[in-house]
Amino acid sequence: SLIERSHGVAAWQASLLPRSPAVVAAVLVAWGKFLGMMPQVPPLLSSFEGQRVAVSAAGASGGGPAVPITMESLLEMLHETTGQSVDPDAPLMEAGLDSLGAVE
Repeated sequence: SLIERSHGVAAWQASLLPRSPAVVAAVLVAWGKFLGMMPQVPPLLSSFEGQRVAVSAAGASGGGPAVPITMESLLEMLHETTGQSVDPDAPLMEAGLDSLGAVE
């Protein structure tokens, strides 16, 4: 879902202040789930600790059992993305995988 208009306006106004950061981002975070995946809540986020909900790594992605990723399945995904065979010991940029391709 989108952020509320008031939050967007507040972020925009903050970006216009003198000495404001060069980059401003607004990100929706489900703090309970996010912190539930961590073994400990970092001190910086301690004010959100009350929202922490225990979440397994598999549960965070929508449920179902976790499926292990093998080297073969990873190489197959890379082949589908880059359109060529990928040497597992070669740098991914050499194989034609840039940040845009990684998002795919």
